[in-house]
Amino acid sequence: MKRLFITVVSSFLLGCSAYAGDVLAVVNGHEITTDVAPKNFKDLSPEEQRQIINRLIEKYLAANYALHTDIVKDPEYKKVLEHILNIPSTPQKSQTLAEAVKKPAGYTDEQLLSKKGLLAFDFLLERKAESMQPDEKTLREFYELNRYKYDTPEMVEVATIVVESKEEADKIVKELNDAKGDYHLFSTLAKKYSKAPDAKDGGYLGKIPVSDLNEVIASHILALKRGEHTEPIKTVFGYQIYYLINHIPAVTTTYDMVKNRVKEEYIRKAVKAWAYDTIQSLKASADITIKAEK
Repeated sequence: MKRLFITVVSSFLLGCSAYAGDVLAVVNGHEITTDVAPKNFKDLSPEEQRQIINRLIEKYLAANYALHTDIVKDPEYKKVLEHILNIPSTPQKSQTLAEAVKKPAGYTDEQLLSKKGLLAFDFLLERKAESMQPDEKTLREFYELNRYKYDTPEMVEVATIVVESKEEADKIVKELNDAKGDYHLFSTLAKKYSKAPDAKDGGYLGKIPVSDLNEVIASHILALKRGEHTEPIKTVFGYQIYYLINHIPAVTTTYDMVKNRVKEEYIRKAVKAWAYDTIQSLKASADITIKAEK
């Protein structure tokens, strides 16, 4: 099944505990134990333990909520659950699915409930996403509010060499000129001579928006063609030589250019918000007692 999003609850994977079911919290009479906590739970700091207990409480509430919906009757849900728990695809006629998965090897009852419930909640989110049909006005408004995500600024992909003296910089430039724009040589010289932290990466700085560059440096770089380097530029760091790997022009999108992406991102955000609100509502009305914060 293709997922449009990572759910709030299922992104924290269930692992078998190395401990014998110490009770961490009780939620509406249900005990949450170390059976569903990370193996290293007891080695964590009190603050880390509190955070994990809180997540386990939210996971249980989401799982229990989903298991009481019709999503558990969904054939695809049953098929995926069978695959996850390695259940025979054709249990005996007298068995329900719940009976067929009663005791797969290596799982406690609590772990089974968590796995089945979190998968069910994930399916709920998927079905909710599939059912959403935001109108054009809503999507256009979302696009306008998030245009920065879709427009690409003018960028340069560059590498640099930083040295302390003009004399040293001039020697490097002469060697580069003799090699006629050899990037491999530039990278080698950066590793050998550059004082900048990126020297170990051959001076590679990556793709940088032109608007983020110092105006003087930007003017020097923008005057280059791909594969060319600047003359030494005096800066507060010393003398810098820039190599232009690529010049990427700005791209300004229109709604029609990215409307499919806009719809997908709007739905993803809306479904995540629904999941968060649902879990917080369940939590607010639940009877919760924290038993262990060691």
